[in-house]
Amino acid sequence: MYGIIGDPVAHSLSPTIQNAAFSKVGLDAVYVPFHVNKRNLKRAVEGLVSIGVRGFNVTTPHKVKIIRYLNRLDRNAAEIQSVNTIINRQGVLEGYNTDGAGALRAISPERLINATILMFGAGGAARAIAHAYAPRAKSLLIVNRTLGRARQLERSVRRRFKNKTKKTQSISLANEKLSQYVRNADIIINASSMGMNNQNELPVKRDWFHDSQVVFDIVYKPVETKLLRTARDSGATIVDGLEMLLNQGCCSFELWTGLTAPKAAMRRVMTQRWAESHARS
Repeated sequence: MYGIIGDPVAHSLSPTIQNAAFSKVGLDAVYVPFHVNKRNLKRAVEGLVSIGVRGFNVTTPHKVKIIRYLNRLDRNAAEIQSVNTIINRQGVLEGYNTDGAGALRAISPERLINATILMFGAGGAARAIAHAYAPRAKSLLIVNRTLGRARQLERSVRRRFKNKTKKTQSISLANEKLSQYVRNADIIINASSMGMNNQNELPVKRDWFHDSQVVFDIVYKPVETKLLRTARDSGATIVDGLEMLLNQGCCSFELWTGLTAPKAAMRRVMTQRWAESHARS
């Protein structure tokens, strides 16, 4: 048995994706959602261990607080202090974060090499993506509403990679030169919650984008956010949040099983399920 804990969790596409993967490779396994609120997190973890769950994903709001109940963290999870994948090795819980790895798989590697990257956000997902992208990029600019959080992330990246990331910087979302920074970026990433459910949209305009850019939004509610629509209309290549969700799932599956994830089958069932739920709504 595998699963996912969160609050809320009923909306998650992860059970659909992972169960399709288990079926495709012929594993006798099942993946189920567990609704766990903050008060019951410790007891939930103890319960999952006691019934022998082999591994589970962690989603909002537990990605940070779960760490206190784990036995080991891989280096990446320890550095960014956020966990979304756990392996249970006979009662020893190991924590990993596949946000960064999933984001890396969402964009072709050749586009990342020596790229100028601008990223909105400085939260958990942004930390993971920054640490994954920074050593591969020419530069990384972190943009956040709260400048202090952006600077914390900048310092974290610089500390970890030292001379590998000479051009990691941070600015406020209100910076008067934001439009210029967006125009000059090769890759623009929204790693914040802005645009989720069409709320608190990013303050960007169509003429800030151009056709040589890649614009990646980790939000998948809606799949095509205002940011992506605006970028697409300007000719930019767009990558939606479902792509990151899929690749995160592939990374988790491979950590748990040691097998190559059947990505095509997982993508097919994810797309179908999303289309069905969108049609009902």
